[in-house]
Amino acid sequence: MHPRPARPARTRGGAALAALVVAASGSLVLAGSPAHAGSASVTYDCVFSSSHSLFTTTATLTAPATAAAGETVDLTFSLAGKGPANGPIALPASSVVPSAKVLVSGQAPITLTAPASNPPIPAKGEIPIPDLTGRLTVAQPGTVSLTPGQLTLDIPSYGLSLGCTLQGTAPTLHTMTVTPAAGGAAAAVTGISGRPASDTTGARPGDVVTLAGTGWDPAAPIGAAELCSLAGTGCSGADLTTDLRVGADGGLTGTVTIGAGAAPGPHRLKLTQGTASVSLVLGVLGTRTLQVTPGGGGPGTSATVSGVSFDPGDEVGVTALDKDGRPLGGAGPTAPVDARGNFTATLVPAVGAVTIVATEKDGGDTAEIPWSGSADGGASDQTLKVVVSGGALTMSAEPGEVVLSPVTVDGTAGASTGSLRALEVKDFRGTTEGWSLVGTVTDFRNAAGAVIPASRLSWTPQCAVHPGAAAASAVVPGSPGPLSSTTAAALCTQAASADPASVTGGHFDAGAALNLRVPEIVQSGEYAAVLRLTLS
Repeated sequence: MHPRPARPARTRGGAALAALVVAASGSLVLAGSPAHAGSASVTYDCVFSSSHSLFTTTATLTAPATAAAGETVDLTFSLAGKGPANGPIALPASSVVPSAKVLVSGQAPITLTAPASNPPIPAKGEIPIPDLTGRLTVAQPGTVSLTPGQLTLDIPSYGLSLGCTLQGTAPTLHTMTVTPAAGGAAAAVTGISGRPASDTTGARPGDVVTLAGTGWDPAAPIGAAELCSLAGTGCSGADLTTDLRVGADGGLTGTVTIGAGAAPGPHRLKLTQGTASVSLVLGVLGTRTLQVTPGGGGPGTSATVSGVSFDPGDEVGVTALDKDGRPLGGAGPTAPVDARGNFTATLVPAVGAVTIVATEKDGGDTAEIPWSGSADGGASDQTLKVVVSGGALTMSAEPGEVVLSPVTVDGTAGASTGSLRALEVKDFRGTTEGWSLVGTVTDFRNAAGAVIPASRLSWTPQCAVHPGAAAASAVVPGSPGPLSSTTAAALCTQAASADPASVTGGHFDAGAALNLRVPEIVQSGEYAAVLRLTLS
């Protein structure tokens, strides 16, 4: 806040803006023409400063069913239902700028935005989110998956930004079929050795990837096949063995074998013929790995089982085994493997279980992880969470004017003395930040315009913890000395803490003894000045 002018000799101050805590929830909508939509339940963790807020809502993506490679389509991003809850400070109109990321398989995420258009929002009131818009240029032929990403609310006037992160695995809400551009070469993965026909997104070292395409030059061979990063950099053919041909009709056929040295992760498979090239999104899968949370427990404990680098498009069955490797508790849950090779399932291991195993439906490949079960009920770990919201940094002053002692002109320098009205500073933000209370003073003037310069006023600062109040850090008085109309002098300060696990703040008293050196000869009259105090 900016300090406001005050009556003569009366102190005023401005307090730093208190922490604004905003919590968000909403859903995603992508729009195109013709429009197709898909929905799923998602949970966001919205974080500002040290505050967390979990929100579960329905995300809906609407987008064109098809597009040509290189085509740009319009997208719309809407938040259904109620908007996020505002914090303890009212927001003015047109102060919240919303945006959201949409993850696009094989391409960089895109950010959809909208200008600030909210009405005035009271403290604790609802923040409405307008439709967000943007344009997506699809890069290559194939199937493009669209999933929701992070939500962001920027409040530029207060220098604040709230991020809401999607929890768990982002659901694929929509897939778009991207056809080759007119007159251009195209290629697609039609199969991976030992996999169902639907699995064309992930291969392991040693797998043979079958390709097919159209629009290639029959008179020229395929020059190179390379694995690149998703950004198209770091391309190398060292870990590929190719057997590709172009027929008289321009049709591409053949295979690419993934070598043992191919690094796990998402890649682009780039095919080059002369000056033309086509790149396909292809993941290289690593070792099938499981994670279970919690790692053990007694009867009835619910365990979340997550897997990575399983065959995309496959289905996984999760079961518990005893010490002899025999299944316990009957058939366990099943879960689909997404396009990135990940799955999540929930299992209640039976008493006597020592291992949890995940088995792919197609091929029977497995991965396992130990389970620390107990027959006597065991222990139950319960995570406890509490949200502590920060308060405000404020200053208050005892009402009234400061009247300095009178002085009579007699040819010698006189001293007019007094004290500031009592001040209180309350810092309940719950942070490691410090604060400073500083002051400036105008020249003293009488009704005729005669001046006693501001520099002739000195103060001796006084600072202390308010009697009977709590304080987490020390308050330090400023140095005694003259004041100025241009350079602020410190009355009281509290240093910030370098320890991120600590806290500063408390309830403090502030004041100062004042001494105005009146010149030896000066025009008589009542003089007044404004002493301005600012807290930040």
